[in-house]
Amino acid sequence: MRPALALLLLGWLALVVQGGLALLLPGWTVPDLSLLVTLSAASALEPGFGLLVAAGIGLGNDMVSSPPLGQLAFLRIFELALARLVAGQLDLRRGLPLMVFAFAVVLFDGLAQIVLGRWLLGAFPVQPLELVGLLGRALVSAPFAPVVATLSRRLRERLDESEARRDMRLDTRRPVLR
Repeated sequence: MRPALALLLLGWLALVVQGGLALLLPGWTVPDLSLLVTLSAASALEPGFGLLVAAGIGLGNDMVSSPPLGQLAFLRIFELALARLVAGQLDLRRGLPLMVFAFAVVLFDGLAQIVLGRWLLGAFPVQPLELVGLLGRALVSAPFAPVVATLSRRLRERLDESEARRDMRLDTRRPVLR
């Protein structure tokens, strides 16, 4: 439970950092840190806790941004499920596969936000410059994926409450009688 709460707080902190950077930098240069925390929760937590963290990060993102309430929570849950599915086929603990996957998911996330916004709010033209900005954001976000995943794994290891971590082996070096 504690690792899940820590990752949820890390995801909310990532939202605050993103918002601060968005005030200082152009939108396409700000990495999607909250999405990267969601992806790392897929490998760092059990499925139920990962689902709660993804929904919490998504709802937090919904609260501070303008899409209809629940849209980003839905996307974060879907992306968590996608990450767990892909992690079963590829080793997303290594840097390069994780960066490529994060690049693809950031692109998917941006396109899905555009499609859902268009579907929920009505027709509006998609500008080619927005798509180029989305590509730039994916390129900026991908290198941060291994860093966020390592931080999430270390947080989980440090706060893990399972009994397996507290087991102690005593080796007496005496022969065992049968």
